[in-house]
Amino acid sequence: MKQNILYILSGIFLLASCQQEELPGEESRYGYLSLKSVVAEVENVNAPASRALPAVNSKDLYVEVWEGEKKVLSYAPGETIPERIKLPEGIYTAKAYNEAYTTFKSLEDGALGDPVFYGESDEFSVAESEVPAEQTVLVYMHNSGISFRLDETFSDYFDTDVTQVEISCNDRTVTLDYPLFTGEDYVYFYMEGDTKAQYVLTSRNKDNEDVRMDGELSVENGKCYTLVFHFRPE
Repeated sequence: MKQNILYILSGIFLLASCQQEELPGEESRYGYLSLKSVVAEVENVNAPASRALPAVNSKDLYVEVWEGEKKVLSYAPGETIPERIKLPEGIYTAKAYNEAYTTFKSLEDGALGDPVFYGESDEFSVAESEVPAEQTVLVYMHNSGISFRLDETFSDYFDTDVTQVEISCNDRTVTLDYPLFTGEDYVYFYMEGDTKAQYVLTSRNKDNEDVRMDGELSVENGKCYTLVFHFRPE
């Protein structure tokens, strides 16, 4: 299931709220840019449609305009983006991302992480004109969300008080206790290259014997997964 959320980024220009790098002198020819919207997309894999997906709010986004490798405009979360942005003639790109994007590669062991949203437009031209160039930035979930669930018979055969799942990826390990096995509490990882997530489920059966199940998860960035553990007595 794909869920699209449209966030309109518009309003009245507030001079104090916009950080603008030094632009060329007044002899330059200017045009205008209109950032119409940011569209966020998340794909939910093998989970019921009613289950909540990660989302991003427009107020939580940083929005930037770049000319090549130079950032010329930036708006922090909560700041108002003007309907018409004056820019010198040139070739630009627009970017949008949330706070989690700035820290997702430095998470420590045990951190569940947060959904990371990032998007970048194609290059576009701003020419001398009173008619603004209109751009939409598509913002996608940049990492992967993994949740866990036990089937309804699990507690009949195993002690849930000592049931845990340990998941490791990219030198980070997160351990979840049974109360987080809801199918809605996600652990977030960024999958680099051919990276695989490893999981280990540990518990104890009614005969007081320790049990262990492990495996590998093939997951992709931009998607949410629910891993369900089924128990079938022989």
